This record gives sequence, structure tokens and C-alpha cells, in this order.
Amino acid sequence: MSTRALLILFVVIAVLGWEGLASFTYFNPPVSRNRALAVAIVWLTLWATLLPLAYWIHLRRQRLGAEEGIVPRAARQSALSALFLALCLWLRLVQGLNWANLIVLLVLVVLTERVLSRRVGN
Repeated sequence: MSTRALLILFVVIAVLGWEGLASFTYFNPPVSRNRALAVAIVWLTLWATLLPLAYWIHLRRQRLGAEEGIVPRAARQSALSALFLALCLWLRLVQGLNWANLIVLLVLVVLTERVLSRRVGN
């Protein structure tokens, strides 16, 4: 699958995800099971939303001819960012989000990205 087709697929998934999330939260009551499903939908939708943006940022920062490996790196970083935002949303829903938790989560996401990027060899 080409990079262009992959990016178009992720844009379509993002649009469908936001529409699905809007209709899901409108038609379902906010009970525990529905909240967990909504957070999972938010994670997938944010991943699909952030991937084209991360790809574009990496494409602009790369040197000419060094486009190899941009999509996996952008996918990994957008997935970690989406996970961070979904965890923040979950903590906010259970009223457990505060500055200390936010900073700890942010440090864990940054350290995870550093470890994964070193392991892959970027």
C-alpha cells in the first residue's frame, strides 16, 4: 500500500471515528461500560487524526531523499500521543486527573518514545 493511500485511509478512519463517537455519546448513557468504549473509540480516532499531522511534520523536517521510515515513526508517535490524551480523558472521567498525574504520564510517554526510537534505530 502506498503512503498516499495509507494517509487517505487514516483520514477516512478519522472522519468516521469522530462521527461514530458523536453518535455513540449522543445515543448511549454515560455508564461505566460505555465510558470505556468511548475512550477506546477516542484513542483510535485520535491516532487516525494525528498520524497525517505527524507524517507531515516529519516530512518537512527530513532532508531530501531521506523519506524512508517516516510512516512507522509517525504512526508510533501519533499512537503514543493518542494514548496519552485518551488516558488523560479516562482520568478526567473518573475524576483522577491532576497536575502530578499529568506530568507523570507525560514523562512516561516521552521516555517510552525515546526508548522505542533508540531501539528501532532512528
